[in-house]
Amino acid sequence: MISILLLANSYSATSQNKSELFVDAAGMYATPGELMPLYQYSNNWGIVSPFQNSAFWLHVGGHYQFLNKDQIKLKAGLTGIVKNDIEESILHQAYIRGKAFNIFDFTIGKEAYTPISYNDTLTVGGFLSNSNARPIPKVMLGIYEYLPLGFTKNWVEIRGGISHGWLNDDRISEGRGNSADMPYLHEKWAYMRLGNTKIQPYGGLVHNSLMGGTRPNGDKIPVDYFATFLGKGSAKLGAGEETNAAGAHEGFWDFGLHFSTKPADFLLYLQRPFADNSGMKTWENKDKDFRIGFLVDINQGTFLKKLSIEFIKTDHQSGPGITDPLYPEDHTEAGKLIFPYQIDDFDAFMLEVFQQNTVGWTSKEFMNFLKNQQNFGYEFGGRDDYNNNGTYYNAWTYHQQGTGLPIYHTKQQTAIYAPNWNPSTEFILRNNRIKAFHLGIEGDLFPEMHYLMKYTFSKNYGTYGEQYLGRDSWTMRENYYYESGKNQSYSQLHLVYRPSKINNLDFRTSFSLDFGELYQSFGFNVGLRYSIFRAQ
Repeated sequence: MISILLLANSYSATSQNKSELFVDAAGMYATPGELMPLYQYSNNWGIVSPFQNSAFWLHVGGHYQFLNKDQIKLKAGLTGIVKNDIEESILHQAYIRGKAFNIFDFTIGKEAYTPISYNDTLTVGGFLSNSNARPIPKVMLGIYEYLPLGFTKNWVEIRGGISHGWLNDDRISEGRGNSADMPYLHEKWAYMRLGNTKIQPYGGLVHNSLMGGTRPNGDKIPVDYFATFLGKGSAKLGAGEETNAAGAHEGFWDFGLHFSTKPADFLLYLQRPFADNSGMKTWENKDKDFRIGFLVDINQGTFLKKLSIEFIKTDHQSGPGITDPLYPEDHTEAGKLIFPYQIDDFDAFMLEVFQQNTVGWTSKEFMNFLKNQQNFGYEFGGRDDYNNNGTYYNAWTYHQQGTGLPIYHTKQQTAIYAPNWNPSTEFILRNNRIKAFHLGIEGDLFPEMHYLMKYTFSKNYGTYGEQYLGRDSWTMRENYYYESGKNQSYSQLHLVYRPSKINNLDFRTSFSLDFGELYQSFGFNVGLRYSIFRAQ
């Protein structure tokens, strides 16, 4: 594996102000027959596949700043990976990136960069738009770093952006009817922060959606861009997307504060994920899931320079209640959705559908009846199923790696550690209901030796769609693999040696160990990197 720190160094503030050429040579080994240890491959822009057990490769490329004027800055980047299995070699990056008027940033192409995640090197990784999968070809425009607003005397700072991407990996070879080739990926984010003070609270919203694409049978999925942009229903798409929202949607709210002192910089954040409109209303607190993190950057640290602590909870997903009310099994419309807003006379509906006499019922009494009869008292709109979607089988994955939390497991990953389990759902992720604790530390053992250690403990509950016989069923599945939750730990020690007498040369190695009730796996890698910088 190419080290996690490779990418952190490649895209640090220092190297962003320089042109660079680099060559990496690396090799890795992992326990045969087991899933590769998580931190051997995750948060590394898809350079390494989690399904390999040994490999050797060269990573060659760089970026060149070819225009650096006051009003416009432009640079281009190109990198490729040549593996011992030539068929696995890839063009990893090819992009042009710029900044206009010292305000607006833009990117065209495939760049291993995200303005959304907080230090994927040290943390578990972000909810969305992180560094886990390969760079996605996209056009992106925004304000990547916080910009003080002069008319507020710099008390208000903003950042945000929008991107349009193309998921051009293999998404239909399995022939599933709910898969789609070449869907679009829409991303946007907006943040506001208090500036001009040591304590800087902030709030932001990140929203992703999938739209369009072509079914395996050749049918085109209509695109209603503005309906998808706003998360509104669309008559153009019809069916459920006319009453709910056009396209597939995911996102998270992001709140926190940044605090700077002379000894250290601190970042405390609380993120709340959502997969539909009910989850998006975080103020209603229907969704109990979160990612709480604490990042410390010690300004004059040696042995301890950085610290990350995270608590992650994604097992609630708006609760276990089924998603929508349904016509009862003895009705001619059995299994179809009931849309309360289409009912003019609730008393007549109750008599016709449920054979019950009621007088003067309103929508509130009707919904309470449905909730208690069909949903065991739970609210409808549960079982959100993060990063999965019924319209797009491959959902939030790219080249078989998730673009969401790396500790989620796809169908391909679970097939390795649970080969005798045969899940039946039409969704790519088989394990996205998780509770986790994470600790990451980074520093110098001595001036020439840098280290990074990560440990994550997780309890894994699978998905609602597999725990029951379907997303709209209350019948428990027999021999459910994740029954009562399964414990799993992920760990890594990473070392970088930089000889003082040889500039820009790094020797790297890491040792990773995953263990628990899901699988046991050990892996290590060795490599070196040589860079040539040119200041601008």
